Amino acid sequence: METEDWFKLKRYPHIGEPLSLKEYKWVKDYVENPKLIKKHSFLPLIHKCIVTRKYRADLTKVHRTKKGERKRFISTPKVRHIYYASHLDSVVFSYYNYLISEEYNKLIEKKNFNDCVVAYRKIPLQKGSEKNKCNIDFAKSTFEFISNNKNKKLTAIVADVTAFFDNLDHKILKKQWSRVLGETTLPDAHYNVFKALTNLRYVEGDQLFNAYGGTMLVERGVPNSSKKKELKRIEIKSNTYFKEKNAVAYCTKDDFLDNNLNLVISANNKIGIPQGSPISATLANVYMLDFDQEVYDMVDSIDGYYQRYSDDLIIVCEQKYEEDILKFIRDRIKNLAKLQIQPSKTAVYRFQEVDGEFQGFEINEDSKKHNYNKSLEYLGFSFDGKRVLIKDAGFSKYYRSMKRSLKKSASLALYSKNPNDKIFKRRLYKRFTHKGAKRKQIYHPSKLDPTKYEVTKKYYWGNYLSYVYKANDTMKSINESDVIKKQGRRFWRKFHLLMKFQERRL
Repeated sequence: METEDWFKLKRYPHIGEPLSLKEYKWVKDYVENPKLIKKHSFLPLIHKCIVTRKYRADLTKVHRTKKGERKRFISTPKVRHIYYASHLDSVVFSYYNYLISEEYNKLIEKKNFNDCVVAYRKIPLQKGSEKNKCNIDFAKSTFEFISNNKNKKLTAIVADVTAFFDNLDHKILKKQWSRVLGETTLPDAHYNVFKALTNLRYVEGDQLFNAYGGTMLVERGVPNSSKKKELKRIEIKSNTYFKEKNAVAYCTKDDFLDNNLNLVISANNKIGIPQGSPISATLANVYMLDFDQEVYDMVDSIDGYYQRYSDDLIIVCEQKYEEDILKFIRDRIKNLAKLQIQPSKTAVYRFQEVDGEFQGFEINEDSKKHNYNKSLEYLGFSFDGKRVLIKDAGFSKYYRSMKRSLKKSASLALYSKNPNDKIFKRRLYKRFTHKGAKRKQIYHPSKLDPTKYEVTKKYYWGNYLSYVYKANDTMKSINESDVIKKQGRRFWRKFHLLMKFQERRL
């Protein structure tokens, strides 16, 4: 069935059952009717924390392995607060995201800073191309600007806005939202969506799970039927098994309204919008309209380079403007956008000739001391003036995921009731090696003729190595070699070492 891009069905468990394609018509009629959305009652969001552990090398000479390598330690973990909308609310947000995004792009295409705002937008690789740019292409344009200006002494300033989504000023957001729509104030339907985002009400996922005694509604097949499904409430050990058990809901909507309203938390937030809703990312771009304009005008006046990817921004300019630019962006973030950039979230790099070679290195903003071992890091890549590499953090995350999956596969083989106690390797090879790196369009058997296959809109997007190969090809014009591809080759050996280790457990 052909549907609009905004009609996106989610499978995460929430209050009420997930929507299906069969409900497309009534959902479409509902969300496209502003009179109905004006009165729409949004359910509370479900809140979860995503904790990312950060591994850092010990830079001292004290803690070393027997081989002399630096030991790694876990620094302060990064905690992201994510809020999930109910399934119908999510489609409402998605539709209004589409409306706002269309108007935002029409507005910004007329602005001189159109090419500088790159996150959450569909920007074609070339004019008329069906393929769009991604973070690899955005990073490349930044590094190319530096490479094309080797005759100058350059400064690259990378800044990260502190708690971006959590600190958006509601008055500014409402004003810019209305501006994008070409209105003096928000239309009633848009205003109801605005209130749902700014008057945050949520439920802790774990509390709702415990309210039903650690049970969830799961989808199961009906005996003697290949198509019918039914919902059953079963006990699940923890939320880590939701996907495995095909959990689709904590409870029905009526059950929640009758029994669990006491779990609803009102944040009473005067600033901020929830991160995780389909509309939040576009609203962040809308919010920064005036900031983008002023920063672009300032940077353009000194023949510099400006790019903003959500809450990450980078400015490249000649070194003589370094102090002025730092003061300017901090002033505009604080006094215009009502946000903040912490000094710890700002990194300053310089690019110039060192011993006859063009080199990039970090400098301490206060002491001006050079760190020649630290290269510019931006959008998951590092650039030292000569070559672009994927940051080690990306490969570390990939390796840890590989390690966990192999360990889990061995445990399933060891404790499974299946008499075959071998690890099922095919899926692991596809997920973690070059054997699954090729991206391709998915075909399904034809409903009219099962012996034939029809092309779908779905794609198999490959694995992390697909990203590595794409990055290698994109950055090749700068690197003039396959240095990024070589970064990924070591994982073939690591994969088999982990596989042998887990097979010894069986």
